[in-house]
Amino acid sequence: MSLISKYAAPAAGAVMGAAVAVAALPAAAQEYKWTVQTAYAAGDDLHLSFVKLAEMVEEMSGGRLVMEVSPGGAFVPAFDVLDAVDDGVIDAAGGDADYWVGKHPAGSLFASAPGFGMPSMDLMGWMEYGGGKELFAEYINETLQFDDTVSFLLSPAQAQPFGWFEEAVTSVEEVQGLKYRTPGLPVDVMREMGAAVVTVPGSEVVPSLEQGVIEAAEYFSPKADMILGLPDVRKIYMMPSYLQLGLVQNFFVNKARWDELPDDLKAIVTYGVMAESADFYWRGLDENSKALATMEQEMGVEVAETPRDVMKAQLEAWTAVLDRYAAEDEFFAKVLDSQREFAERVVPLKARINPPADIALEHFGFE
Repeated sequence: MSLISKYAAPAAGAVMGAAVAVAALPAAAQEYKWTVQTAYAAGDDLHLSFVKLAEMVEEMSGGRLVMEVSPGGAFVPAFDVLDAVDDGVIDAAGGDADYWVGKHPAGSLFASAPGFGMPSMDLMGWMEYGGGKELFAEYINETLQFDDTVSFLLSPAQAQPFGWFEEAVTSVEEVQGLKYRTPGLPVDVMREMGAAVVTVPGSEVVPSLEQGVIEAAEYFSPKADMILGLPDVRKIYMMPSYLQLGLVQNFFVNKARWDELPDDLKAIVTYGVMAESADFYWRGLDENSKALATMEQEMGVEVAETPRDVMKAQLEAWTAVLDRYAAEDEFFAKVLDSQREFAERVVPLKARINPPADIALEHFGFE
């Protein structure tokens, strides 16, 4: 063998090996950038949840998947984000299924309906392990016919307060004729209770209260309500409530953009959604407790307990509304049946296994 042959052969092998290695890693070298719009204002916790998700995904992917998140109205109107994702106008979007009730009433079953006594964290359990995730995909892709959209559920919130009032509601009769703001199927529930519901966007809640368009309103959570300015126009803050037993958000991705991702990035998005769901709930405990204390101690807000008969009336109204829609729509009934089956196991378990909070509150001297 010549000297040239002796040294050229292994060199050629090394070059070929390097070429094979490079060829095996095209997906790892590929970078993706998504334009994302939420249905919420820039400072809203619901919008910020998608900002946090984007940060997690970018960090876990080493910068290979970047989601540039903009607030509602940046590219399309807030309520049009789902349409825009399906049409490919934007790559992904955030919202919640209460916003799609106008397209089909089952939306609230995946967002803020009481789920037979399941708060949002329990509802996420049904979605992950009780068939809810598959039913939500059916809702988006088949019922609403957005078949170019991949859907996720994320960021469960705590139960939402009954809201802000001039005077505390002390009986069911005082709800009659009340000009009250709420979204989604809770509109039907409050009307069932006799309220004169007026639906206005979140940004218009405070002006509507100031101008007398509405007398009372709920928005989302202590922190979000404080940022919105509700303590400036009302001082009576009523809680708890079955009107919206929490909230679960939606993350939508255009199917073509999803399909082009390699498997590892799909996994990062999937598990990133789960991580942000947990962190959103944890942050809510911290931030909402601080906001409520600030409003009570520094802003003159009085927290009033919602009477039990009013909460029972809320559930009675919910039952009437849900039964009515279930009788009219087969898919709506199918989702309700699935929730009931899961709740029949989960709600009694929690009631039996978790000690009552009032004993701990009294023992430790918490208010």
